[in-house]
Amino acid sequence: MYILKVAYDGRYSFQSQPHRNTVVDVLMDALKECGYLKEEKVIFSGGRTDKGVSALGNFVVVELNKEPILSFIYSKLRGKGIWVLGYREIDEIPKVEFRHYRYILPDEGYNIELMREASKKLIGTHSFHNLSKKDRSKERSPIRTIYDIKIDANEYFITIDVIGESFLWNMVRKIVTALSYVGSEKKPVDWIDKLLDTHYKEGVPPAPAEGLILIEAKVNVEYIYDNYVLRRFREEWEEEYGKSIMKLGICKSMLNFLNKPKNSK
Repeated sequence: MYILKVAYDGRYSFQSQPHRNTVVDVLMDALKECGYLKEEKVIFSGGRTDKGVSALGNFVVVELNKEPILSFIYSKLRGKGIWVLGYREIDEIPKVEFRHYRYILPDEGYNIELMREASKKLIGTHSFHNLSKKDRSKERSPIRTIYDIKIDANEYFITIDVIGESFLWNMVRKIVTALSYVGSEKKPVDWIDKLLDTHYKEGVPPAPAEGLILIEAKVNVEYIYDNYVLRRFREEWEEEYGKSIMKLGICKSMLNFLNKPKNSK
């Protein structure tokens, strides 16, 4: 078995689907094209993400018939928004020690201290039934453990880092919405206590998927990296960063125009 460290830019959902336009399907096609794939299935993965969610440190465990050359895989994935950054041959499926998600929330004048105070209530083991997508099968427990939440801000956005053992569907994005409600003072800090009460039910919408990135699904594995692939990964994201800065400047120009006093009928 091999574990592959996978990054992607959010244009696909993760899990394989019949339409085959997902991270797993595109990756498996690339591995097959390289002649590496022994069995056409993912044995285990670090996290299943929705379309719009990016990842820096997800992973898949697959059966390969030989040691992969990452630059060869890169050539098959180039331009598709998926990168295999590292690999390691393993004898058994590794235990995920924690999962680290980060959300980038545009700063709309939120009270950061209130958000931090509210986030402390989420740390620990709780029922997240109000902060996850409803499980109609009722087979999955809503009890989850969050190890830490860190909130920082700059001029443009708030960074919310959520670290936990495992997460329910839409859990991080609903946590972000709840914290934003407290930060905008639409809800008091103790509203979080109500959301965690097993006898209380209230719907909370998820924040947009595009703001979420899986930073790491931490396993005790020392990945083997390829310097060429890492260099190309950096160059491609530097190019994307430059485009985003230009777009930011254009957006600010448009808004600055609208904020200036004007004569109008």
